[in-house]
Amino acid sequence: MMTIDSTFGREVRKIGLQLYTVRDLLKVDFEGTLRRVAILGYSEVEFAGILGSDVSHTRKLLLGLGLTAPSLHIDYPSLRDNAQPSFEIAHLLGSRFVICPWLDPSVRKTTDDWKRICDNLNTIGQLASRSNLTLAYHNHDFEFAALPGGIQPYDVLLRRTDERLVKFELDVYWATKGNLDSARVLRANPSRFPLVHLKDMAKDGSTTELGRGTIDFASILEAARQSGVRHVLVEQDVSTDPLRSIETSIAFLRNQPYLSRGFIRPRTP
Repeated sequence: MMTIDSTFGREVRKIGLQLYTVRDLLKVDFEGTLRRVAILGYSEVEFAGILGSDVSHTRKLLLGLGLTAPSLHIDYPSLRDNAQPSFEIAHLLGSRFVICPWLDPSVRKTTDDWKRICDNLNTIGQLASRSNLTLAYHNHDFEFAALPGGIQPYDVLLRRTDERLVKFELDVYWATKGNLDSARVLRANPSRFPLVHLKDMAKDGSTTELGRGTIDFASILEAARQSGVRHVLVEQDVSTDPLRSIETSIAFLRNQPYLSRGFIRPRTP
């Protein structure tokens, strides 16, 4: 019988937002956008490139808004070639996880390329561990496209990376695009997925607000509970009204049985 981490219930109700969702708003009004995110009830944010004019000031802003930044996305070349500056940013933000979010097609053409990526991730993960950080890898759908011989890159990633050094951030939208059963992979790999991106898929394949698409979040959240996921982060790649979209998505999550009790409610503006 699987042992459920007793901290799951406390931590996972701190619903986070991947700030790529509101990237255009951040460029116009960085502080005001983060304030709206907090007012809507989000208590964690994950940065993806837009950090404000001064990272130290951004950390103070987060503290003042009651927000934390447990993770941030850092591009693969920066992590591979000179990770220390990125680690310093993570420490300034108070982050625990640094996430590799994307791999350029030029570096992932063959099985040997993927083996090399895994070896690099292990090295980065070891450096991160020495800096009291944890490396994680975020998927898209190309990780599930079979290589010659029928090998799936995601299987290579899971097998060849050291589970002590490399964790994963499962993006359930992209996993669904790649025909992966997110609930199954979470249950099959307990403790490897401390973070999950919650993103729904409309019938036309585009991203949409949680609960308005086709993804079965009840089974995914139950699997997340079983496998020790610590951070769930709402994301929507494209929206004509991002603030309204993230308000709709967090309202959906408040009604999920594994997240509803003790959930942070919206604040008065």
